[in-house]
Amino acid sequence: MNTILIDQLKRLELQHSADKKPASKVRLRVYYGWAKLGKIRKREGISIIYENTEGVADHHRMGKVLTKAQHTVCWRYQTEGEAKDAKQINRVFTEYSVFLDDKKIGGSLEAALRQNSLADQKNVSPSERRKIADRLRAWYMSEHKDYKEPVRQLDMFEELLRENEI
Repeated sequence: MNTILIDQLKRLELQHSADKKPASKVRLRVYYGWAKLGKIRKREGISIIYENTEGVADHHRMGKVLTKAQHTVCWRYQTEGEAKDAKQINRVFTEYSVFLDDKKIGGSLEAALRQNSLADQKNVSPSERRKIADRLRAWYMSEHKDYKEPVRQLDMFEELLRENEI
């Protein structure tokens, strides 16, 4: 059976049980995708959305909110530490973004993916981070077919240093 469907059934069981104790632990998710641009959101970037509540009444409504906020590429379960932080927050979702026009990123897709990977390094395994980066890169490249990685002076300098060391 589909893991999302199993999660939804566990959440409903938690919500409607008589003693309000979960029969089994419900795991929160983290959604990775690209921010949808519109009237309010004008900056393109990677969007990471964390779930904060276990027993949400209307799961379809949560899905609608997600589809309005981002083009979801993949998701994973939160770790124990991330879930512990979520219990203290009174909102359904928490969003973090890595903007492509940020000064440190400089319009570089690879720099944005690297920044996202560094932010996840304490909670996510290297193989999982590579899969997330590959999926984000594939979606971005499918939408921006004429994209070319910008040439940055610092990258050119680092490449020159590497060549001189060899």
